[in-house]
Amino acid sequence: MHAVVDEVAVRLGAVFAAKYFRDGVESLPLESHLCSTGSDWTLNLTEIEDECEVQIDSLVGPLEAGVKVHHWEGDAAPAVVYHHGASEIPYDYGFSRIFHRRDSRTRQVSLLALRAPWHASRSDFARGSSTLENWMAMLSVSVTLAEKAVSALRQQGVRRVAVCGTSLGGFVTNLHHIHCDSADVYLPLLAGLAMDEAYLESAYSCAVAPLTREERTVIRRVLNFEEGFRNRNHDHVFPLLARHDRLLTFERQRESYGDCDVQVIDKGHATGALAYGELRDHIFQHLNA
Repeated sequence: MHAVVDEVAVRLGAVFAAKYFRDGVESLPLESHLCSTGSDWTLNLTEIEDECEVQIDSLVGPLEAGVKVHHWEGDAAPAVVYHHGASEIPYDYGFSRIFHRRDSRTRQVSLLALRAPWHASRSDFARGSSTLENWMAMLSVSVTLAEKAVSALRQQGVRRVAVCGTSLGGFVTNLHHIHCDSADVYLPLLAGLAMDEAYLESAYSCAVAPLTREERTVIRRVLNFEEGFRNRNHDHVFPLLARHDRLLTFERQRESYGDCDVQVIDKGHATGALAYGELRDHIFQHLNA
């Protein structure tokens, strides 16, 4: 049943949404994007009353992103920096349900939600997903924004910081671990290191524009992050995958983690993203360990 929900959801979405990478599959690797992402600025949490927008330079030009201080518990409490899934609009829809205020654990941590570029509206996302270069620029900006959030929390005296996210946010979590590794805990949810597999081999491939053999090779090269993960100590990384996931297939994403310990829930991608209680339990299990 979970796998069927994934298949139906992605095929319906592919009928009505613009195809990924329809205007081009050319891009430098993420490392090049990160080197060109503007980082000569600081994030001051004391100046954010609720939410702030930031403009960050990238290889495709300035991109708008956002940070929302959802809850502040002070420097003695642990903090979570959370990144949403792809095309999740509003971007804090899942966030507000995972960190439900009725759960007492939520009221004991500081919570920051990040908004990736291209997520201000559906039309904005359609523009962002039109080229692979836009997509890579988005990933680099999200990683940079996560690092600024972690740095800002450290400046406030917060001692324990977790970076986590669902789906796209899970990939950003892993990329922040690979390229920054400044958080104490990493909690990638419903994602692994093989983003290329999602666009080329999974049920999600129907949402991608037709690709030549050369274009598939480019996607393989720039959207697979397994080598970087293998080069890191991942004792503080605690992934969660869905056994019946057809968008980010369990077998492939589990393999991408190598010997990293992975927790599994009996859901698909869509039903897993809606399993707010199980996601919440996983986060707090490791945040407070």
